[in-house]
Amino acid sequence: MRDLSKKIELDENLIYRVLMHFKKFGVDYAKSVGRDLEMNKRDICEILKKLFEMGYLEKRRSGMLKRKEARLKKRVTTHPHHTYYQLSEKGENFLKEKMAQFSK
Repeated sequence: MRDLSKKIELDENLIYRVLMHFKKFGVDYAKSVGRDLEMNKRDICEILKKLFEMGYLEKRRSGMLKRKEARLKKRVTTHPHHTYYQLSEKGENFLKEKMAQFSK
């Protein structure tokens, strides 16, 4: 397994950008996040795993997802063949703190 720290520096700016994607679009998976943030799938997969381990994201339970839950999906429903993530409470709090800093 690759070491994330050698390839991508997981700084507050990158964490903020990824978490804002989930704030805006809700439930999503790595390929879609990578497209939005213009990053390759392998790198964004590692970033999402790291943010999950840090508690900023939670994995979405298996089951059918509807477009209203995963807004960037092209189909109305899909089978869960991807690992879907969503913001955790810790991720929401991180974004609130950042927004408070920006408003000062």
